[in-house]
Amino acid sequence: MDYDSGFIMQKTVDWSLLNDGMTIPVSVYSLFRAWDESILTHGQSKDIRILIDGEFYDAKLKNQNFVQSNWAGHKDVIQIRYGRQSPLAVKLPDVFQKSYAYLFAQKQALGKSKRQIPLPDDLQEYIRLYLTLSPDVLCMECCSSSDYQQLAHTLSAIPEEVYEQSDDQFFMADKTASIEEKQQLVKYRRIDRSIILALKKFYDYRDEISGEKIGNEYGDSVVEAHHIDYFTRSQNNDSTNIIIISPNYHRIIHKNNPRFNRKKFQFEFENGEMLRLKLYEHLKF
Repeated sequence: MDYDSGFIMQKTVDWSLLNDGMTIPVSVYSLFRAWDESILTHGQSKDIRILIDGEFYDAKLKNQNFVQSNWAGHKDVIQIRYGRQSPLAVKLPDVFQKSYAYLFAQKQALGKSKRQIPLPDDLQEYIRLYLTLSPDVLCMECCSSSDYQQLAHTLSAIPEEVYEQSDDQFFMADKTASIEEKQQLVKYRRIDRSIILALKKFYDYRDEISGEKIGNEYGDSVVEAHHIDYFTRSQNNDSTNIIIISPNYHRIIHKNNPRFNRKKFQFEFENGEMLRLKLYEHLKF
């Protein structure tokens, strides 16, 4: 099912998604405001239904009621919650059996540790969330590891910089890929662009490294999107895997492939140099 016009987010499967719920990226709050303005009131919540493969599942959309005086300047935290005993928490582990088995085994090995457990590159499963015309229904598309494997071979032959700069016509002209692979690549690219546009608007078209509007004095700001974990390897289109940066910084990063330190929000180069983000609100969660 294709709801491109209502697409709001993609999220890689994790333990919380399978059991409790998920946090909505701050970069798409404006889309939720247009869908239902009341939910952005601090402490508010409402019952919603999530549509998966023609079936409805109950959940809550919550603007968490944390004590704002203890967290000065902290943005609201909007989440979808459904709890471990809910039908949705039964449905998702069944859909994502491979992820659940892997994460369960890792949780058992780690004991009481609350460390975030990432999925390995060959087991990337994720959901996509879409708004609908109903103010209390969201649509969830589940993409299993088989979807990932279908594109892995094709993407491995595409340099990351080519993927990030290419349009749909490029993918459709690729004679080495099947029609199904081409259609999936085009869909991925369109969803990618939706996430990128939301992030650009969220940061007012500023470069996240310098905090500046590059080229703004000449009439328009020029910024590009960079996938922290290269999309051609990870197929990760989560907003937390994308940053908005200037073309110059983008070239430097692709040329040198520095490590990105998510705790310090900075790129770390082999020669000891670092590029730290000044803007990173959407990466905090």
